[in-house]
Amino acid sequence: MIYIRLAFNKKILMRSVQSLVAQGIIRAFREVLFIHKTETNTHRVNFERISNIIKFPRFVKMEETKYVDLDVAWFIPKKLDKKRIILYLHGGGYCVGSYHSHRALIARIARETQYKTIAINYRMAPENPFPAAVEDAVAVYKQLLTDGYQEIIVSGDSAGGGLSLVLTHQILKLGLQIPKGLLLLSPWTDLTMSGESIQTKVQDDALIAPNLIELFANKYINKDSATNPLISPLFLAFENFPPTLIQVGSFEVLLDDSTRLAKKMHDAGVQVDFEIYEKQMHVFQFLAGIVPEANRAIEKMGKFTKVL
Repeated sequence: MIYIRLAFNKKILMRSVQSLVAQGIIRAFREVLFIHKTETNTHRVNFERISNIIKFPRFVKMEETKYVDLDVAWFIPKKLDKKRIILYLHGGGYCVGSYHSHRALIARIARETQYKTIAINYRMAPENPFPAAVEDAVAVYKQLLTDGYQEIIVSGDSAGGGLSLVLTHQILKLGLQIPKGLLLLSPWTDLTMSGESIQTKVQDDALIAPNLIELFANKYINKDSATNPLISPLFLAFENFPPTLIQVGSFEVLLDDSTRLAKKMHDAGVQVDFEIYEKQMHVFQFLAGIVPEANRAIEKMGKFTKVL
């Protein structure tokens, strides 16, 4: 892991055997389930299948319900700190994924932070392209405030990480109570695909490939522009954003989405904890419970939230 609290202190750890094996398995799944397939429903079914390799953790219960007309799930840890909650926005390129596909990851975050967590199934492309996901996230956040939740941490992985940034921008624009902090796991922030790592890490990332990213981006953007900051939040202004934890793997094709984001946020005066985990794939935290590096990343989220 390379840890950068934007004082650029570095610490590098060797990749674990578990990580090496797990990424090999994920790469094999990717070749069979995703590569050379373009149908959204096929991607959705296969993404749900691959999520089943991760066991749901103990000491957390999941309660499915409706919230502002969306399917949501509450993740409630047995050991609960009632002063805050987490709003979790799942990844999947704005086209695939759900709270169900991410249930084990979300549950582990809830258990580690000891915060009740709500994860939402926002509307997805291509049926509902931009700005549907943004509208749903804003609606849920507003309702949480109305329901008395005043200390909210916003979290998300990949597209959900980018959506977390856009949501925070909209919260500031609307003059709402800002989140206590952001937890961003491998956030997808640049749908123009201008980062160098899109090409330089193509052989390293076991989970996603540039052609899949481009396919999802085009479905989400629809008739808008990838340079729109509400689509590519890397281009937002970050003044007045809350303390933010960004975690990314050094093997990710989206590595530069995080490195550039961390620098821009730091330059805007945001407190940023930025961690690069050596030789880890996109959203490696998904492998928590199997891979030590993912376990450490989840543990860091718990420590980060406790000092907010």
